[in-house]
Amino acid sequence: MIDLKQIRMAFGDEADAIAYWKGKQFKKYAVDVTAGPYKHPNYRRTVYVRAESAAGAIQCAIRNMLSKPSRARYQARLAGPKELGATQKTA
Repeated sequence: MIDLKQIRMAFGDEADAIAYWKGKQFKKYAVDVTAGPYKHPNYRRTVYVRAESAAGAIQCAIRNMLSKPSRARYQARLAGPKELGATQKTA
């Protein structure tokens, strides 16, 4: 039987990020901060932090944000190479 919790598709930059950060202890996370209605949030920011886990990244983002909206939602994901500004050299 297939466990659906273990199956997850990763596309593009996310797949590259998972492959790059796989063996490293500290990883660069992008923490998306949103507030307001779920379909049309009125506050959106992305905070980049370095942490060992996604939960640690969220705690670090909460500690270091200068202005925090009320009832904010936080979601951490691995930062990909394109998002961090890495470009591919062309010959």
